Amino acid sequence: MTRTARELAIVAAVAMALTAVIAAPVIVAPSDRIFGMPIAGYHHDPFTFMQQIDRPLEASVYLQPLTDIPAALAARGAGPVAAYNWLVLITFPLSAAAAYLLARHFAIAPVWAAMAALAFAFSPFHLSHAAYHPHIAQTQWMPLYLLALLRCLDNPTRRAAALVAASAAAVTLSNFYGGLIAALITPVVMAAHWVVRARFEPRPLRRVAVTTGSLALVASPGLASAWYGAPGLFLDPTAYLATPDELLRYGARWWSYLLPPVEHPALGGMVARVWNQNGVDVGLLEQQVSLGWGVVLLGVVGFAAGRARAGRSAWRSGLPILAAVAAAAFIWSLAAGPGAALHSVLPMFRSYARFGVVVQLVAVLLAGIGAQWLWGSGMRGARTACITLLTLAAAEYAVWPPAMSRTVLPTAAHRWVARHAGPINVLDCAPPPAASASIQWLTAYRVSNNSAAFDRCAEPQAAAQLAGAGYTHLIVRRESADAPPRGRSGVPDGLQLAAHFDDSNVYAIAALKPQVETVSMTAFHPREQDGTWSWRWIGTAGSWTIANRGGEPLTASLDVEMMAFRRARALTVLLNGNVVQRLIVDDRRGTYQIGPLALAPGEHQLTFRPDRPPSTGAPDSTETRALSLGFGGWQWIVHETHP
Repeated sequence: MTRTARELAIVAAVAMALTAVIAAPVIVAPSDRIFGMPIAGYHHDPFTFMQQIDRPLEASVYLQPLTDIPAALAARGAGPVAAYNWLVLITFPLSAAAAYLLARHFAIAPVWAAMAALAFAFSPFHLSHAAYHPHIAQTQWMPLYLLALLRCLDNPTRRAAALVAASAAAVTLSNFYGGLIAALITPVVMAAHWVVRARFEPRPLRRVAVTTGSLALVASPGLASAWYGAPGLFLDPTAYLATPDELLRYGARWWSYLLPPVEHPALGGMVARVWNQNGVDVGLLEQQVSLGWGVVLLGVVGFAAGRARAGRSAWRSGLPILAAVAAAAFIWSLAAGPGAALHSVLPMFRSYARFGVVVQLVAVLLAGIGAQWLWGSGMRGARTACITLLTLAAAEYAVWPPAMSRTVLPTAAHRWVARHAGPINVLDCAPPPAASASIQWLTAYRVSNNSAAFDRCAEPQAAAQLAGAGYTHLIVRRESADAPPRGRSGVPDGLQLAAHFDDSNVYAIAALKPQVETVSMTAFHPREQDGTWSWRWIGTAGSWTIANRGGEPLTASLDVEMMAFRRARALTVLLNGNVVQRLIVDDRRGTYQIGPLALAPGEHQLTFRPDRPPSTGAPDSTETRALSLGFGGWQWIVHETHP
C-alpha cells in the first residue's frame, strides 16, 4: 500500500467513525429512521426518492444514474428506506477522502489536509442536504473533478485527459446541479490557471486544448442523450420554468455564510428565529451554507500568508486559483447573483445556493493552509491562535447526534398501523401534507389522509360516516383541530381507543354502517366551536350530498341543530331540487326535524336555502363574512323501508 493510500484509508476511517457517532440511531434502525435534522419538516423529497428506487428505474429527464442505480440495487436487498440511508451516509467518508486528495494537491501537510477534508465532509451544507436531497449530498465528486481538472491543466497526458473526462461525467451523472456547478466553475479555473501557471509553462495552449477537448468529448454524448431522452429541455424549456420568487427563495444571502447553521445544538434555535424574522421559511434548508468563523479566520490567515510568501513555495501559486474559484462560486450562489440571467437559458435550475458547496470546499482548503502556517511559523502565540481557531471551528461544526435523525413515519400511531398484521383501512385526520402519498406507500396503503372533499373527522356522527366509507380505524394526532367531538366518556362517540401514544391516538371504528349517510357538504364554512357545541355556517345557501346505502327505498327524517345568524330566518329545504319543507330557524340554538323524506337507493342532494340574504357581523364585530345559518350536530332516523 502506498503512502497516499494509507493516508486516505486513515482519513476515511476517521470519517466513518464520526459518521457512526452522529448517525447512531439510523445505523441501529436503518429502515425505521432517516438521517438528518428535519429542517424542512416532514417533506416529501426523501420519500419520493425512496419510492423511485423501490420500483424498476426508467430512463427519464430526472434519472441521475450514478446515484439512482446504486441506490436501486441496494434497495433490492436492504429495502428502500435503508438503501436511502446507506447512500447518504457513505458520502461522508467518500467526501473526506476526495477533499483530502485535493488538499494534498496543494501541498497541504497530511494532518492539516485531513482536518480540512473532515471539515468539508461534515460541513453544514453537506449535513443539511443529506437530510433531504440524496443527490445534492453526493459532494465527493466535486473535489475529485477539480483535482482532475487541475492535474490535466498541469500535465495534459492521456491518463489525465481520461480522468478529467470521467470525473466530469461522474459529477454530472450523480447530480445534475453538480454538473451545472462544474460547468460554470470550469472556465474560472482555466482562466485563473492560465494567468497563474500555464502561460509560464511550455506549450501552454496544448494544456488548454487537451483539457477542453476532453470535456467536450464527454459533454457531447451527454447533450445528445438529453436531446434524445428529453427534447423538451431544448424545444420548450419554459415547461421546467422556476419563478423569480423561487430564485430569490433558493438563492443564498451573503450573510448565510457567516450565520451559524440551524443544526447547531446551542445556537440553532436562535438562528432559526433570525431566519424567520427575515421571512425565510420554505428556503431555510438552502441557506445552510455556513462556513464558521473559525474556518473563515484560518482561511484569511492562509491566504495572507500565502501571498506574502508566494515566491518561496510552488504550492502557494495555487492560492489565486482557489480565490478566483471561491469568489465565482460565492457570486453564483447569491439570490441576487447572475443566476437570474442564466435562468432564461436553463430555467429548470433554481437553487443557486448550492454553489455554496464549492465555497465550502475552498474555505476549508484555505483554512488548512492557514492552520499549517500558524503551526509552523515560529511566531510567538501562533500555535495558541491555531489551537483556538481550530477549537472554534470544531465547536461551530458540532451537532447533537440524537437530533440528527427522525422517524420515517410522522407519529407513533402511523408506526402502529404499519406493524398491524391484519386487514386495516385507516384515515389520518390531519390535513394531507406534501408527503401524504409517501405515508400511504410506507404503510402499505393502510393509511389515507383527510382532504377538503372528505372533511369528516370533526363532524358529528363521524364514526358512522367513516364506517359507511369502509374505514376500520382513525388516527388523531395530539391537539389536532380535526379530532372528532368527544362523548361523555372522553372518547368520541362510536369509536374505541385501540392505541394511545404521546403524540397520537388510534381509534377503532365501532359504529355500524348507517343506512342513511351525509356524504359531503358544499358551500359550508369550516367547522367552528366554542366549548359547548360546534357548527358550520352557510351564506346564501348550502347543500349536503346524502346517500341511502341500502338496496331498498326508505323513509327517513333528519334531526339537526341549527341557529340563525343575528335574527330568525325562514328556511326552505329541497330534495333533489324539489321543495320538501319550509320552517323558521330561531337565532338561538335548537333542534329541528326535517322530513320524513322518501329516499331511493343511491345519492341525493339536500339543499338548505334561507329566504333572507346573509348578514355580516355587528358594527363592533370582527366578523366580516356574510352568514345566515349555523348547522351543528345531526342524526338520521330511519322510519321504514319499502321493499
